[in-house]
Amino acid sequence: MARAVGGDVVVKFLGEVAELRQELRATQGDVEGLLMSMGTLRSNMGTMRSNMVAMQANMVAMQANMDSMMGNMETMMSTMEDMTTGMRAMSGRLNRMETQAARMARLLVSMADSTHERFERVEKRLDDLEDKL
Repeated sequence: MARAVGGDVVVKFLGEVAELRQELRATQGDVEGLLMSMGTLRSNMGTMRSNMVAMQANMVAMQANMDSMMGNMETMMSTMEDMTTGMRAMSGRLNRMETQAARMARLLVSMADSTHERFERVEKRLDDLEDKL
């Protein structure tokens, strides 16, 4: 009986070993799955790192473009200020020219009036001379 009891213990022991072996295999499968996932994760992290490097380069380029754009805007503002100054100077000249043209017009009217009066006097003299003849 001792042998039968001992045999049962060995059978139970072998059953436990078999279950343990199955658990070890399942655990080994889980570890292999984790290793594959970690490899994929590592690859994804490498891709993410390269994307971040590219993004950083793009941000540097964008900053350079923004700096260039600001420089262009400052140049445009300076040019517009110069144009405004030129327009003010031209406006002043045009006002002075208008004043001079008005003076010239008054002088021309005065000259026309004076010339007309002279022509009338000459005409009257000619008429008087004709009457005398």
